[in-house]
Amino acid sequence: MSHVILQTAESVAGLYLVGLLGFFLSATGFVGPEAKKLFPKLVTQVSLPPLLFASVVNSFTRSELGRLIYGSLVPALSILTVFGLMLLYARRPGANRKRRGTVSVGAATSNTIFIGLPVNVALFGESALPFVLLYFFANTTFFWTLGNYTLSLDGAKPAANIRSDLIFKALLSPPFLGFLTGIAFIVLGVKPPGFLMDSARLVGGLTSPLALLYIGMALSDSSLAALKPDLDLAMLLFGRFVLSPLAVYLLALALFPSAPPLMIKVFLIQSSLPCAATLALMAAYHGSDASFGGVAVSLSTVLSLLVIPCFMMVFTVLGL
Repeated sequence: MSHVILQTAESVAGLYLVGLLGFFLSATGFVGPEAKKLFPKLVTQVSLPPLLFASVVNSFTRSELGRLIYGSLVPALSILTVFGLMLLYARRPGANRKRRGTVSVGAATSNTIFIGLPVNVALFGESALPFVLLYFFANTTFFWTLGNYTLSLDGAKPAANIRSDLIFKALLSPPFLGFLTGIAFIVLGVKPPGFLMDSARLVGGLTSPLALLYIGMALSDSSLAALKPDLDLAMLLFGRFVLSPLAVYLLALALFPSAPPLMIKVFLIQSSLPCAATLALMAAYHGSDASFGGVAVSLSTVLSLLVIPCFMMVFTVLGL
């Protein structure tokens, strides 16, 4: 057991140090507000699309595309299960109506790319990427459809004012398009030229360090100082770190009794990551309790540093 703890600590120590560097650059003013805005754009619009494209092309064949769709059932159903349970809690009598969507969506969805991608690659290697993509597919689709609609109900803007074109653009974001382009190449049976794949891997290699630097910067600007623990926050974190991985594990056993251990491990890590960073952004956009959303994202990010090593020990106990 001590060997597992040490191995996990070594795997994620480098990630934490890069995040700490981002925190330092922001806290000292070396990186200003305008420069910080560049990092998420570089990741989502420049480095991540070619990374996802190359990963899909290298990880799947035409005959395996059915596995891509079927495999996403586990994360999709687990997200819907946790969302439904937490929505029942959030709609109890006397609950804060401006937090209903934030609590339920925050508990159900995770930061599958900015944190999930580098963490899984560090822990399990490049072979984890196909399963990271499966969870990303389900997580992103849910967040920008049913999740975004639920968040809109918390705020002052009526649901009728939610612009469908914004949701459509979010679904067809550059990362998602990179993912779909890779699938198109597989379906058409076209093999990308070597120079294109080399370029995609080089640019895609920027994703993990840029994402980790940005997470550190975001934490330096977080609203943890305004933290006031309450039942809503406790339930959101319970859903994020307990209900979500439990749902994934039970569904994986039911739907994939002979599933490869790596798939289960990646899904469990993905399901126990911090809240999606876009949770706080959309809470603010819809006019709900944006401060609560910011605290949820920040605190869940800090707590994940403790949760991930714990899950690596659980894997040993379960024989995964």
